[in-house]
Amino acid sequence: MTFRNCIICKNNENIESYCEQDNQLYLKCNTCGLIYVDDFESQSNMNKAYTGGGLKSFRRKLFAPIRRMRHIKNAKYFTQRANDIFDFIKQSYAGSVKGKTYIDIGCNKGFLIEQAEKNELDVYGVELVKEVMAPFKNSYPNLKNKIFHERFSNVASKFEDGHFDIISAIDVIEHFEDPISDFKHILRILKSGGIFVIQTPDVDSKEAIEQKCRWGGLKPLEHLHLFGKSNFEKFAIDIGFSEVTVHAPVEYGDGNFMAVMKK
Repeated sequence: MTFRNCIICKNNENIESYCEQDNQLYLKCNTCGLIYVDDFESQSNMNKAYTGGGLKSFRRKLFAPIRRMRHIKNAKYFTQRANDIFDFIKQSYAGSVKGKTYIDIGCNKGFLIEQAEKNELDVYGVELVKEVMAPFKNSYPNLKNKIFHERFSNVASKFEDGHFDIISAIDVIEHFEDPISDFKHILRILKSGGIFVIQTPDVDSKEAIEQKCRWGGLKPLEHLHLFGKSNFEKFAIDIGFSEVTVHAPVEYGDGNFMAVMKK
């Protein structure tokens, strides 16, 4: 059997079958530790994992025109979470963030870019599921044209080199189908001296190691490439980032880590 190449080691010489989830096979590279899906599901099936499909998708579309941020269930929790993450971003950036250009990739319901807006940044967002961002756009109509509902690679092409001071992708990079290409896009549109901040599931976490196939990070329709603290730095440096620091997560969940990359 021929397995897909590890994107860090760029070969399949030391790959093993790791776990099978929902008829999808996860592989593990025993050289670097990357865990990844061998063969992606169809695009339509992967999309359902985000839209919810059926009734959930219909309800989102039905109520999208009238909902505001305050109507979102657990809005206070999401606001506090976003505030904690944005505090981390501010601490990681060298200097004042006021007036800086910022884009959040996979902005979900928009709570993080709401915090950025309150801190007077020039904000943009990327979210594939249009209806998820409807309450944000209803609450901030002045920003609705700065939210993109398409693949990040398409969005990146709209911006010149070095456009953004700060880029974030919280619980997102594990969803990238082609992390090498997407990280190169991020590096290109990031300013010299700018930062790229991520949070992602950690294959080196206690939960991942002990629970293995029961680990909550394994979601083969969504989590396609799973990194660890031990291999992420090499991956990011190989892409071209000048500096990578790994940090404890803002929220631990099933086992996460955060990283800050500088251009």
